[in-house]
Amino acid sequence: MGSVFSSWAGLIGCFLFLVMGCNPSREVTTVEPQAQVDEAAQPHEAEKYRPRVAKLETESASEAAPESSVVEVKPTVAANLSAEMESLMADAAAGNAAVQAELGHSYATGESGRIDFKEAVKWLRAAADQGQPRGQALLGVMYSKGRGVARDEQEAAKLFLRAAEQGDSVGQYNLGLLYLNGQGVEADSAVASEWFRKAAEQGDAMAQLNLAMERARRDNVELSMSEISGFYVKAAQQGNVEGQTALASMFAKGRGVEQNSEEALKWYSQAANSGDPKALHWMAVTYNNGNDVPKDLNKALELYTKAADAGYALSQYNLGMIYGSGQGAENRDDVALQLFQKAAEQNLPSAERELASFYEAGRGTAQDLVEAYRWYSQAASHGDTEAFRLKTELSQKLSANQIRIAELSLGKPRP
Repeated sequence: MGSVFSSWAGLIGCFLFLVMGCNPSREVTTVEPQAQVDEAAQPHEAEKYRPRVAKLETESASEAAPESSVVEVKPTVAANLSAEMESLMADAAAGNAAVQAELGHSYATGESGRIDFKEAVKWLRAAADQGQPRGQALLGVMYSKGRGVARDEQEAAKLFLRAAEQGDSVGQYNLGLLYLNGQGVEADSAVASEWFRKAAEQGDAMAQLNLAMERARRDNVELSMSEISGFYVKAAQQGNVEGQTALASMFAKGRGVEQNSEEALKWYSQAANSGDPKALHWMAVTYNNGNDVPKDLNKALELYTKAADAGYALSQYNLGMIYGSGQGAENRDDVALQLFQKAAEQNLPSAERELASFYEAGRGTAQDLVEAYRWYSQAASHGDTEAFRLKTELSQKLSANQIRIAELSLGKPRP
């Protein structure tokens, strides 16, 4: 059967949720296990678009990825679906469970032409209801991250278990992660190791790495960076997006491997092509600044948009800076405000500060000094010194009651 993707290998790892460090991620992954990479070590090649706070971000203060409705700032959907995509949809509508899972994955990663989490959940649920193991595993990821559905770790655990019991390595690995972290189930490292072992026996390099690290902990030794990079090489060569992203980071920094910017770019590109939001963001920064590639602002905008649509806070912020400045895209303060709001709700200090400045100036919304003070305060509480200064300046324009109202709303969503 012809399809957009030649095999299940095309489903590898596009729901990446990465945290700081270079050890295997302890967060739920989608298809093949996910890795941790050092965001802080990425290049700081930022461009300035506006005088005060126009710095594009390359490193994160938060890797949370809550559900976010898509902001249509730049179309990523082809005007007409390809004949291949139409055939895929026809097969899915006819009840082919494997194709339903594949189609759901394509909507979740943007391989359909756009990211649509609700449409992804629709097709993944159709596959899961027929007992299709990969559909169950991927639907579990959606529940574990609250994408297209309310976050429900217990439901995620049930779905991972159903997939794992049918021998699905994605379900096995992710179920192991839930038991390791005590998410949706009671923490049990022995049970976690057993599910990792089952996935590892199927050749899952990241499950193998988890087991190797667990043995190293028991023996009170540490795996060397070269040993860890060996697992990432194997995972990357398997088509594992997590391994590709982690390996790219290691080549970029020369950790465990000889530093090689061309190899870093190659592996980031492969991960980005599979929809990994962190790799998409890194590639957007690369094209934005012309690092090892010709500078291409249109390409950067496209990549930022895909990562932002997937809920990646850094790309939401950078895309907001572009639309707020009108440099690289049409000036759209309303769109910029929405993007800053999404990133701010993930506790990204620079986005919180920029959102406050928009409320203070009445850009893209009615002026609201109380809301501005609230977001300056939020950013300051997360260590942003510039936000603290701006908050202090703004306090001179507010009454004591207005400041009290703003402070009472800290950490709460706007009504």
